[in-house]
Amino acid sequence: MNSMSYGLGSDHTKEKINLLPTKSLRTPLDAIVEQGDDGFIARITDVPLYGYGDDPVEAIDALKCEIESLYDDLMEDDDFTEEWLTIKDFLKKRIIV
Repeated sequence: MNSMSYGLGSDHTKEKINLLPTKSLRTPLDAIVEQGDDGFIARITDVPLYGYGDDPVEAIDALKCEIESLYDDLMEDDDFTEEWLTIKDFLKKRIIV
């Protein structure tokens, strides 16, 4: 998983994401992993992204792919709403290409 975890309660854990599939991070991203009815949901606290999986590791791995995919999409141009430009700026500051 390449992240550190610590408990938030019986059905939540907090993870530190340190690496993405093909990119590095300047500082870790905070993620929350929750157990749902059909598996696990991972989300980062700073950007509206989610990853789903049968176990926490799979959910975090899916979230990492979503983060990297969003970063790649946002870097293509600047034709986005202010909200997405703010997210783009946040990711540019965190992700090392």
